[in-house]
Amino acid sequence: MKADPKAASGRAFVRSLNILLKFARLYGYEHTRTIEQLQTAWQELRAAIPLGTEAGLLLGATNSQLLLDGVPLEGSPAEKQFAQLLSAAGLASIQFFSCITEEEIGRFARAFPTGKAKPAELALQLKDALTGAQGIRINEICFVATDSRLKEASMAAQLAAASLGGEQDEFKKWLNDPQKLLELIAAAQGSKGGGVAGSGGSAGTGVSAEAGSGEGGSGTGGGSGSGIGPGLEGSPSGRGGGVGSGGVGTGQTAAPVGSFWTSGGNGSVQMSDVVAGLAGGGPGALGGGRGPGRGGIGRGEPSEEEVYAILGALTSFGSVGTGHGGVAAAGVFQEQMAELPGRAQDMLKQALASLAAQAPSTKPDDSVIVQLAEHLAIRFALERFERGEVKVNAVRQMLDRMNQEIQNLRKILGAHEDKMTDAGILAESHRESLDRQFWAAVPDSGKRAVLLSEEAWCIPARNVQSYVGDLIKNGDIADAVSILQNYAACVDSEEAEARKKTAAGLSEMAELYAKADPKLLGEALRHLGLRLGIEQDAELQGLVSAAFVRLSQEAATGHYFPAMQQALDLIAGVETQRPGIARSLRGKMGIEERVPEFVEEALKARQVAAGLTNVLKMLPQTTMEHLAARFNRCSLRDDSEHVANLAADLGEEGVQYLRSTVRGGPIAEAVEMGGLLSRLDPESVMVFLPGRMKDFPRTSQDRMVRQISASGAARRCHILLELLDHVDPLVAPLVIDEIGVTADREALGKLLTIADGDLPTGGGPYLRVKAVEALGRINAPESVSTLKRIAESKKVFGWLHPQELRIAALQALEKLDPEWVGDFLPKSGIEREEYALAPLDVPVTSKFVRQRRHTRVRLRRPVRAVSTNLKENFSLEIKTASLSGGVATISRHLAPGTQVQLRLSVGMRNLQATALMRDYRSQDMAFEIVDMNLEERGKYRRLLADNLSRNPSAAETDPTAVPVETLATR
Repeated sequence: MKADPKAASGRAFVRSLNILLKFARLYGYEHTRTIEQLQTAWQELRAAIPLGTEAGLLLGATNSQLLLDGVPLEGSPAEKQFAQLLSAAGLASIQFFSCITEEEIGRFARAFPTGKAKPAELALQLKDALTGAQGIRINEICFVATDSRLKEASMAAQLAAASLGGEQDEFKKWLNDPQKLLELIAAAQGSKGGGVAGSGGSAGTGVSAEAGSGEGGSGTGGGSGSGIGPGLEGSPSGRGGGVGSGGVGTGQTAAPVGSFWTSGGNGSVQMSDVVAGLAGGGPGALGGGRGPGRGGIGRGEPSEEEVYAILGALTSFGSVGTGHGGVAAAGVFQEQMAELPGRAQDMLKQALASLAAQAPSTKPDDSVIVQLAEHLAIRFALERFERGEVKVNAVRQMLDRMNQEIQNLRKILGAHEDKMTDAGILAESHRESLDRQFWAAVPDSGKRAVLLSEEAWCIPARNVQSYVGDLIKNGDIADAVSILQNYAACVDSEEAEARKKTAAGLSEMAELYAKADPKLLGEALRHLGLRLGIEQDAELQGLVSAAFVRLSQEAATGHYFPAMQQALDLIAGVETQRPGIARSLRGKMGIEERVPEFVEEALKARQVAAGLTNVLKMLPQTTMEHLAARFNRCSLRDDSEHVANLAADLGEEGVQYLRSTVRGGPIAEAVEMGGLLSRLDPESVMVFLPGRMKDFPRTSQDRMVRQISASGAARRCHILLELLDHVDPLVAPLVIDEIGVTADREALGKLLTIADGDLPTGGGPYLRVKAVEALGRINAPESVSTLKRIAESKKVFGWLHPQELRIAALQALEKLDPEWVGDFLPKSGIEREEYALAPLDVPVTSKFVRQRRHTRVRLRRPVRAVSTNLKENFSLEIKTASLSGGVATISRHLAPGTQVQLRLSVGMRNLQATALMRDYRSQDMAFEIVDMNLEERGKYRRLLADNLSRNPSAAETDPTAVPVETLATR
């Protein structure tokens, strides 16, 4: 599979961008090296997304991992720090479009700070720098890393964990103590000169535990209720503060569970009793006033605008307090509380009382004021959602608006954020903190209803993942599957924001989809694939593409073949509409690159997993390339049969790729495909290959002949006969040898013709010897007369034919007419030792794809030889030899298939032979003799026969083992 040029250019751009930022920090943006690096980064970005192309480039960051179009990049520590910087700044991804200009990439680079700065400032600087830019878009869907020590704490607890400064100690006591804040609110209400109006129907009374400076009044109401609370010294009216429940109740009467919006009562209350009552019964009733007070109408639930007013008051309180100290801030806070509507004051007091009741005996959190703001926002949004007044997407918008007010308050307490940044601790964003707290407060029934609705996309992916993970852990697989199916369907929404959030969520939850049910991957891929074909928004195309790639990778990693088939089928559909995007995605999906792994597992298991065949059919090129290479490496017949059967199962698509490659593909590829094609479609090989064979180099011809011979194809003899007249003369002996091994009578006519001396172009006497040996393996009675004529023909002085040819004829006749050979041999002039080295019979049932052709002899003393035809000749030390070749230790390694002229030193004599080198081991190489003067061959035979007669055990005559001298060229 060829590498994706866009991906390579994209990776180069990311590296150059990182180097550019490093240079900027070291030298500044005006330095020559920085300017040159900026130009390099621009050129590499343009190479990745040329002008006018449809697809863009999406650079994402999650924790310390950079992603390019959804594919994780293996980065250096510097690139991991770059990913952490983007994540800490709340940037999920940066989208580069093909319309980007060099000026825009320059503005983008200069937005990164050269000195020490908080991550939050980076997002603001990028927004300012890219105002009006058309070629770059910043996505703020945040993927953040959280320090393990703080992961269970709220953001409020994290931000206020550090000191607000040495001059703020007095203010901190008020800022971080809910009881003190309650007293401030009570004093603010008292300053207005009246008790808190309640909803009771008859007169009620209250008792103050502390002396006040003023007298209380009397009043009437419809119900009875009493409260206990503090009167504050110095208050003009002597009135305390609280919130009471309507009807009959006291400060200890429980309100409805989970509701802050209880109507008021009357009377005055003690703070300690308020807290005790709330701790026992939940948010309850508090009255206000030092003595008998006035009843009034109930207040009910505050409005949304009143909640915003409370948040604004808390922000102002924090701002004034940090500037003026505790006393001044308390005064300003009282004034602001006095200006709030009564329902808003009641709501704030209930929230504070609830916080105080949660841990009355422990030290309060250092950021109670921020926690209070979050608490109010969450409760208000949750109750409106539970009553059905707003939907999930409206809740999200409401929380976003409230978050703006809370974020202003956080900035006032931002000294802790600075310390966390200096320490390298990354905290979740403020918006995520509010989302997380709201989701935790929603009951299970509400969560399930939302996740099964059309607005499931509004829920952050991490919340969906947590909820579904719990369902799976508890064995509720059906509900988990339903929720994930519904979430994936949200990518078909008409709302662009819904599609954007869903695509990002699917990328994040790919592993969860596979864990719940692998079939879900296919369903999610179907939604994404269909959307990919029709999506018009460039940014959404990038997000949908990244999600499609991520889910495809998860399917490939888990070997979920039906999902992979779905992905490949969908990408084929996209290719008809948007070929550029489809080609870019294919290389990133991770399926093609795993084909070798899938095939090897199937071959090892001896069975094909369900769905694998369909996946391989959709990738005919990659699959057939691997199967052909695997087929050529097989040494056992069973293995090659299994590979061939798997290739046959792929059907016509795979065979057609083999045909096209052998017919007109590159020579190297055609050679590799020839063996498997001869097994699957021998007729195609006979039609296409002979015409091309003459144009192949000798090494390619040699390898092709070996691949066809080892294929085990039923008609390989016919194919080899067709090739015989088109191969190099040095390859022809190999072709005839392989024809003889097939023992196919179809070759009888051609072999008899060659044995009689009618040779192909370039053929010599050595070829006749090979033809006679092949006739002996075919064992056909029709060849007896020709073989006898060769063995016994004489001329005036001596025998008509060379002795090597006569020996071969007699050895072939030994199988056809042994009695005649027995009578003729004593008068033939051939010694018994020479006659002993006959060609080996090749068993039809051999378990090996290649067999030994001649007896191999271990030499008593190595025979030294040298090459004579190379620019840089080498020496050999032959340890084992046969009539067809041998194994030698050589002084330098040669490429397999190299033709060498060898000069062998045998005593006082030198023997000449032409051989082709074969690969064998790291220190040894095999060689195969392809031509040799017959008289020289007779001397070589006597050398082997002499070694064999002296040591009969030195012979290796087992024909079933793969002969090293005939191993295929690698």
